[in-house]
Amino acid sequence: MAHPSIPPSKRQPAAPNRRVSRPPRDAPKPASGSRRSTAFGAALGIVIGAAGVAAFTWGKGTPPPGPSAEPESDPLAGLPDPPPAPNDSNEPVVEEPDLPKKTDEPEKPWDGPWLGALALETPVYPTARFSRNRLGYLRHGAKAPVINKPLRTESCKQGFYPLVDGGYVCGKYATVNVDDPRVKAGVRAPDLDGLLPYKYAYNKAHGTPLYSEIPSREDMEKYEPYLAAEKNDKKKKSSEEAAPADIERADQPRPDEGQFLKNGSLALPESGAGGGAAAPETPWWQKEKGQELNVKLSDLEESDGMLARRMVKGFFIAIDRTFGWNDRLWYKNTTGFVAPADRMIIPKTPEMRGFEMKGDVKQVGFILAPQSYKYELAKDGVALRRAGRIERFYAIGLSGKTMLFDKERYRETSAGWWMRERENTWTEPGPRPTEARRDEKWIDVNLSKKTLVAFEGDDPVYAALVAPGKRSKNKKKDHRTRTGMWRIREKHITATMDGDGVAGDLPYSIDDVPFVQYYEGSYALHGAFWHQNFGREQSHGCVNLAPYDAKYMFFWSEPKLPRGWHGVWASDKRKGSLVVVHE
Repeated sequence: MAHPSIPPSKRQPAAPNRRVSRPPRDAPKPASGSRRSTAFGAALGIVIGAAGVAAFTWGKGTPPPGPSAEPESDPLAGLPDPPPAPNDSNEPVVEEPDLPKKTDEPEKPWDGPWLGALALETPVYPTARFSRNRLGYLRHGAKAPVINKPLRTESCKQGFYPLVDGGYVCGKYATVNVDDPRVKAGVRAPDLDGLLPYKYAYNKAHGTPLYSEIPSREDMEKYEPYLAAEKNDKKKKSSEEAAPADIERADQPRPDEGQFLKNGSLALPESGAGGGAAAPETPWWQKEKGQELNVKLSDLEESDGMLARRMVKGFFIAIDRTFGWNDRLWYKNTTGFVAPADRMIIPKTPEMRGFEMKGDVKQVGFILAPQSYKYELAKDGVALRRAGRIERFYAIGLSGKTMLFDKERYRETSAGWWMRERENTWTEPGPRPTEARRDEKWIDVNLSKKTLVAFEGDDPVYAALVAPGKRSKNKKKDHRTRTGMWRIREKHITATMDGDGVAGDLPYSIDDVPFVQYYEGSYALHGAFWHQNFGREQSHGCVNLAPYDAKYMFFWSEPKLPRGWHGVWASDKRKGSLVVVHE
């Protein structure tokens, strides 16, 4: 099966993710989370801090461009605030209309008109009235194909606009004038042609500020006292001399972040006793290295109007735009906050991908060892010998044949060579559940093999490595992925995940986690760009996929995401694909 292509008509502008996404009101409550989380915010699929971060590098091996000339005025000033989302919690549940009949004709590109979303989360309803059951939502600034014939009602004077792909949007929260400054104030479109919808920046030090507005020089001196010390250090070594070393360090773990082992996991340094109790007036982010930190998300919030919050080392932000200001480079994130780019690093995106199962291929093998080899039969037809090296994460079809040689088992690939079993894993899905029709899409997740297989009926179409939840004998740190069978409940192009750590761990926060598919409570299939430990236990309970595989599954599974939408919920008439998780 070919990769699900994304036609130009499905590419859409995005909007700020201000953590306002929410599940249907009759959905299960999340297992954990915080008031700043999106959807369920429990971030069960996220590795705390630097523990899950693989090698870092600046894009194309170079540092980010230097700041441009200081603009004459604040580049973010004058943007109108979006209207608050409607409160439909007391509205009734309405019956969803029947879906249009499916046709084999390819979807035609849409030339307009378009509906531009004005609210941070612009709701889409089943009928031309407010209701408690939403079909999905558009982010601020997104555009969706619309029929420009609004149906005016008492509750929506501007009229409900019918969307071409189904659903209705109240004109109070959207406009057909896509040149409206209120539409243009939205965040840039997610890149649905690339591996990730946004570029992401990793915060490399405790205390990095997220400003609510662009700071003046005086503000920077006030909120970032470390800048003065760094300025003195630069006098000893020019930035030109330091740049090559900084780039080199950015592409490998730094000593204070621990060392990566051959299996891809991170060995964290032992925490020292520190230099005694910190002075009461010392902020948490200014404590000496080695001193114990006991920080929660609520401790990071600021309320003086200039500073929104401080970040813990290991936080990620999704970048909306980059600009120069006061001789410094800045990132504006998708939540509308501003962060200094010199405190952050752009990570290298994992480019591994799964295997499209075509023809007679029923089983797929994955190379897990950092150093592995192909093996071929010797002339005697009994012995095996090395026939070249094979890279980690390489995926290939298997014939189903195995052999025992020198007390080790090998598996034959569809290309004719053999792979050593102990260095690899392979797919072993269960039978099609009786709840899945013969023509229905469903997903098998094998926790023992750390693999996923997508099916259409009894036919496997795609296989991928996953990183499920980490198990532990310590109940507070036991994040094993739950087994069972569920249907995908909701899908989001991105959803921010954050929360407090457990058992003394620091808080975590990742803006706009890509291609999220919730199937049970806070458990989801989603992309993970912050580690490359696929094929091993790594997450906090979610099923982590490499970005390519997460994107493939997102656009392959049901319910389909209509053009221009950022999130969609399953319903009785738009059932989500079955997800079966087993050992």
